[in-house]
Amino acid sequence: MSRILARLLHGLREESGQAVVIGVVSLMAVLPCVVLAIDVGQFRFEQQRMQSAVDAAALAGAIEVSSCAGTANCAALQTAAQQALVENGFTGSILKKQCAAAVTGLTLTVNNGPCSLGSTSGDPNYGNSSYVEAILSGPTNTFFANLVGLHTIHISVRAEAYVAPSFCLFTSTSNTTSSGPQGILLNGGTLSANCGVMDDSGSSGALTTNSGATFNSTKFDVHGGWSPNNGGAFSSTPVTGVPAVSDPLSYLTAPTAGSCTSQTVGSGSTTLNQGTFCNGFNLNSGTTVSLNPGTYIIKGGVNVGSSATLIGTGVTLYFTGSGQLQMNSGSTAQLVAPTSGSLSGILIWEASSDSNAMILNGNSSSELQGAVYLPSAQLTINSAANTAQYTILDVNTLILNSGANFTINSNYSSLAGGSPVKSGSAVLAE
Repeated sequence: MSRILARLLHGLREESGQAVVIGVVSLMAVLPCVVLAIDVGQFRFEQQRMQSAVDAAALAGAIEVSSCAGTANCAALQTAAQQALVENGFTGSILKKQCAAAVTGLTLTVNNGPCSLGSTSGDPNYGNSSYVEAILSGPTNTFFANLVGLHTIHISVRAEAYVAPSFCLFTSTSNTTSSGPQGILLNGGTLSANCGVMDDSGSSGALTTNSGATFNSTKFDVHGGWSPNNGGAFSSTPVTGVPAVSDPLSYLTAPTAGSCTSQTVGSGSTTLNQGTFCNGFNLNSGTTVSLNPGTYIIKGGVNVGSSATLIGTGVTLYFTGSGQLQMNSGSTAQLVAPTSGSLSGILIWEASSDSNAMILNGNSSSELQGAVYLPSAQLTINSAANTAQYTILDVNTLILNSGANFTINSNYSSLAGGSPVKSGSAVLAE
């Protein structure tokens, strides 16, 4: 009996050894996959981190292009790009430019214009000094691959950016998604812009045109789509599917309302001073209202009747959320924004909570010199004209109707700090 038990125990010991061997072999088969997954995951994570940093470097460099005074890769551009890396957690990088020879270690290459892809066939922006190309490359350490002699993996990421040149008409910058509003509807009339246009709506019908509309501009970018079969004449053909831009006036700080003013508008001629108008004010037919310089905080609306005139130099009209400016047929607006201070260049501003449409009618002597900022509202231009040295439109939706002959100039020489549209409108090209 003892011999039989001994044989049975010996057999069990042999089977246990086989299970261990099978387990070890199975583990050896699975372990490389686990190791590979960990290292690939680390590689992808580091690649994404570097891509975000090189995007920031390209954007920072593009913002400085205008300060380079025509000198490619100027010091300010190079410094801004490298500082963007530092702000994104990459320090101690070696900076080189103009497709210089490769170096080892973490390297930031900044080219103005782009040249790494060799020709315009590889990069349509090749050699264009309005664009900045940034390439970030360097080794990243491995974990388990280090056991088989693969100590590092080399990663290289690339980005291109530019600043939208002299853009002064923006729509839908607060809603760039595919479900966003229609950015621009051209029913007729003529709009002539001595600048670029950015329709930032991401919808398939971001730009809609009808026969009889004429639109002149130096550049026309559309984030979403447009059907050119609907008519309309363009001096610069709209380019669809371009990257979205950030709202160039989102940096503004809204003025603070005070106690309600007791000033009223009578018949004939009236002069108003800056203040908080809790119920807005109306200009009846034939009335002239002159605004002294300052900020007018308006909780209601401003309605300018037929043949009435609204005049003001150095003024900002800020609508707090329950009103808008409405210029009726035959009315005249001759308004000029401040030339200095925190609201320099800002003429008409509706709070982001205000979706009331602003309507412009007028005559050939009308003047809107400054930025019209309606981040959540529609601007409808009917029979209005515009003689201002500069105008900026940053609105949710723009509708141009038959009878309009509206001009947008871009002479900012009267402004101490230049255009209120800041360089935050730099966008990634690749």
